[in-house]
Amino acid sequence: MNNATTFSVVQLGKYPATRPLGQEGRARLDDLLEGHTNLALTIDFTGVEVMNISFADEFLGKFLTSHDFSTTGTTVRVTGLNADNRYSILVCVERRKIAVTVLEEDGTLTLLGDPILVATFDAAKELREFKASDIGDKLHLKAPNANNRLKRLADAGALHKSQVSGSARGGKEFVYKIVDGPSSNARTLSPA
Repeated sequence: MNNATTFSVVQLGKYPATRPLGQEGRARLDDLLEGHTNLALTIDFTGVEVMNISFADEFLGKFLTSHDFSTTGTTVRVTGLNADNRYSILVCVERRKIAVTVLEEDGTLTLLGDPILVATFDAAKELREFKASDIGDKLHLKAPNANNRLKRLADAGALHKSQVSGSARGGKEFVYKIVDGPSSNARTLSPA
């Protein structure tokens, strides 16, 4: 089971707009992750009126690309996005060729980023818990292609990945899982 933690971005300001501020926020996120495994991290933009793309890239883009979340069992999602902030994040993830999970107001999960990964994530949401062969069958993909897509989603923190012990196939086999929305016992990182 994942430990749920929320990082409130508004602690950095209602109008975050500089790379140095993005770097400060990213350092706080890194400190939050240090020494933790199996963490369900929600980055909450509620209360942030508008942020520019430079801040979004320095804060979120670099944070997402500097971690391999699948190795620590960490999942990452953003929430509380208004239209302006969603656009800034979309530009950021598209430029970096990465993806990020969005927890929408209605509790559903969506993915911003590469359209191929979005289609794979949508199929994963239907299956909830699955192996690469299940996604391969659903999307008519060969095993290596399904594995590559799922690895990218897990590395980005969109899926939880765990190794199956005693795989009959002889190699490493993984089970992937969609992690539901935040639980009521989520901790919130507050301003220092």
